[in-house]
Amino acid sequence: MLQNQTVQAVILAAGSSTRYGFRDKLYEPLGGHPLLWRSVHAFLEHPAVDAVVLVARQDRVEFCRGLFAGEERLTVIPGGESRCESSLLGVKAAEGDLVLVHDGARPFLSGEVIDRCLAGALETGAAVAGVPAVDTVKVCDSGRMVRYTTPRKDTWLIQSPQTFRRKLLLEAYEQADPLDPSLTDDCMVMEQAGFPVQVVMGSRDNFKVTRPEDYQHALALCRREEERPAPASVWRTGIGQDSHRFEEPATGKPLILGGVTFPGCPGLSANSDGDVVLHALCNAISGITCENILGTRADIICSSGEKNSRVYVLEALKYLRGRLTHLSFTIECARPIISPYIPQMRRAIGELTGLGENSVGITATSGEQLTDFGRGLGISVFCIATAEEVG
Repeated sequence: MLQNQTVQAVILAAGSSTRYGFRDKLYEPLGGHPLLWRSVHAFLEHPAVDAVVLVARQDRVEFCRGLFAGEERLTVIPGGESRCESSLLGVKAAEGDLVLVHDGARPFLSGEVIDRCLAGALETGAAVAGVPAVDTVKVCDSGRMVRYTTPRKDTWLIQSPQTFRRKLLLEAYEQADPLDPSLTDDCMVMEQAGFPVQVVMGSRDNFKVTRPEDYQHALALCRREEERPAPASVWRTGIGQDSHRFEEPATGKPLILGGVTFPGCPGLSANSDGDVVLHALCNAISGITCENILGTRADIICSSGEKNSRVYVLEALKYLRGRLTHLSFTIECARPIISPYIPQMRRAIGELTGLGENSVGITATSGEQLTDFGRGLGISVFCIATAEEVG
């Protein structure tokens, strides 16, 4: 999924906890560790995250360095005077292509939410976790008189991580004042700079501990985790198929299969790049998630001018609640000869999905010329995807 791009997380822990009371909420005990420990380890334990920058309050920097002593992938730096200034300091201290900015007071972040945020940022440059509003949201004036009501179907409650292509976020901050009190998160910085921001599905459990009653809710959730039996694995299988005819006469469109270009062969007739292998993969993932990506989202993406079928697969992966464990493809065609390109295709698909090439199998057949595909009129692909969902 990450296509060899590096990922770092920035954890914001430099706030004053004013709304919480006289104690710092980030260091309240939760499941045998300080609350902040859980937020940080959500990223340290995620396989896609290369390093973490913890932005702490000046008087807590040394304490945090001691708390996370031995974590070679974690750096602690002092924060600034505002949330956005602390975030900017953290993003500048981070490295890599993608950066996840997370509130240290959200201790129940799941790996699935991180995955969805990364996939969204790869697609659009900026993505944030959120959940649809279940209550009606009214905007009031300073006297608590209602000014207007937002359409609930379009209203989302924004969480973190807020995830960006790091260069884009730094570019957006060049046009912003990080001390501006009206800027309450990094997405606003991106929005004001004119960059698109996509909301991906978060989790109701990914709440922010702000007041003492939130901490009590966190304690209750932690107790339920401790009492809950070990989750069982649920295995799901999706089967996907797609086929396309060759463009005849040839138009110069390249033939792309599994993200690999095949020279000397006409392309496939399609609104997109015609990558029938990735289309079959997208359908197989849809069979697992029950989200019909090629029948809905892909048309919208394609009409916007995006022809790369890799984007369809990334869109399909956003809805996957577990992890892919294996992919198997069978390609039926008379042309081109597939076998010399199988290693390249396995690598490309393994990188795209995050599986690695050793979990991608590809076979090819001419079908004894019993079908139009075996007679050279087009290419047909079947894909079987296996995924593990825990809990």
